[in-house]
Amino acid sequence: MFAKLTAMGSRVLDLFVPEIDAAAMEVLACGNYPACWQCSGKCGYNAPCWACCNSNGCPTIVCQC
Repeated sequence: MFAKLTAMGSRVLDLFVPEIDAAAMEVLACGNYPACWQCSGKCGYNAPCWACCNSNGCPTIVCQC
């Protein structure tokens, strides 16, 4: 009986909640950093920056020089 209820609940849930592939989503961690080596080319020193980073690097960096 429990297995039937679980299966029925899963089917009802599938009607309302879309399925998402978690592997396709890459979480970005954003924050302010006091010294960013990525800014040395633009600012001439390791300036503070605001950056969004993930496991592959930091695709979004805003230097504050």
